[in-house]
Amino acid sequence: MFMQNRKFVLASGSPRRKEYLERYHLDFHILTGDIDETVLKGEKPVVYARRLAREKGLTVAERLFDNEIVIAADTIVVLNDLIIGKPATKADVLPMLQRLNGKCHQVITAYFIFDCQYRKEILRDVTSKVVFNKLATEQLAAYAELEEPLDKAGAYSIQGIGTFLVESIEGSYNNVVGLPIEVLIQDLLDNRMLKI
Repeated sequence: MFMQNRKFVLASGSPRRKEYLERYHLDFHILTGDIDETVLKGEKPVVYARRLAREKGLTVAERLFDNEIVIAADTIVVLNDLIIGKPATKADVLPMLQRLNGKCHQVITAYFIFDCQYRKEILRDVTSKVVFNKLATEQLAAYAELEEPLDKAGAYSIQGIGTFLVESIEGSYNNVVGLPIEVLIQDLLDNRMLKI
């Protein structure tokens, strides 16, 4: 469907992001780099997500050739302007789910595209609103016992078993999964990094 004359590098170990690029038959490989993900004092969630996406991308770009294009992203869950991170242990899952239970939260994904040859940067963020069902503690506890929530922002997977937690979404579903692929593809096309 798409033609590309440059290779993409996905600066993310996320299986969900990998699957999205594979779905569009893009030619890419994965290369990740470590960065400090500490929230800076007074840093707003959207600013934090944008900063991390950019830092992830630039860290990887330092090790690449000129003909490559980096795609990096960071997804966060935000409740009442506070970032709900990934659970560090299984014991963290249920309290996170209880905080989100019956409430509306935001999922913000920032993505960063960097053209190593022309040093061009694209940095964008997409926000979706997610409303959780009001569930009994027993239901939340049963989900919390699964392996699924452990590496997910907000301790749930909307594309997995955790779909039962969600009452409604306003905005991009793909964004909640971890990459607003529909917006990303359009950016790549608009900037001639991809052709139809």
